[in-house]
Amino acid sequence: MTRKVGRVFAVTLLGVVLHAAPFSAVTAQLPVGVIGGFQRTNFIGGGSGDFTWRTAYMFGVTGDFSLGDTFAFRPELHYSSKGSAVKTELGEVGQTAFRLSYLQIPLLGQLHAASGGSLRPQVFGGVSFGLLLRCRLAEQACGDIADFNQSRFEFGLVMGSEIEGWGGALGVRYEVGLRPVDSTVEGNAIYNGALSVTFRYLVWSR
Repeated sequence: MTRKVGRVFAVTLLGVVLHAAPFSAVTAQLPVGVIGGFQRTNFIGGGSGDFTWRTAYMFGVTGDFSLGDTFAFRPELHYSSKGSAVKTELGEVGQTAFRLSYLQIPLLGQLHAASGGSLRPQVFGGVSFGLLLRCRLAEQACGDIADFNQSRFEFGLVMGSEIEGWGGALGVRYEVGLRPVDSTVEGNAIYNGALSVTFRYLVWSR
């Protein structure tokens, strides 16, 4: 069921991208854009000693509601792949990895430079809510793993910065989870951590 939800969401986002240009005249006044990027994700926390970084991705849609000359409210909706690679007995990066897929809703506040130049630096931060769509360790579902108590929901903090110009924005962000991915062992819970490099295409013009 969760796999079907993920596929439907991906197809919906693809449709938004493909139809953005033909309907640019209609959406010119709507604060809507698309966002995508690559992530380096890992489990953090007291129980993360056996894990290390893996490469993943995210993509979705974003808003930008101005609340003044330099501040904006920026909600997002995107698909995010997270998780962590599992270390080998020698402490090296192994072929096995936890792969978790989420539907994320970050709610961000954005502070940017006043208009006037072709490039506008900006910083943002806020909270992110996530719904787990899928969790697997190699080919095994996480729900079938003994003593692995997966959480269906995620909550975290997001902070980052961007350079915006010429209709797009290049950014970097870090997201730290505050709700455990697995809290089976008290005091040794693991959380999601994700460092992302993103590109945001602005369908509208300020």
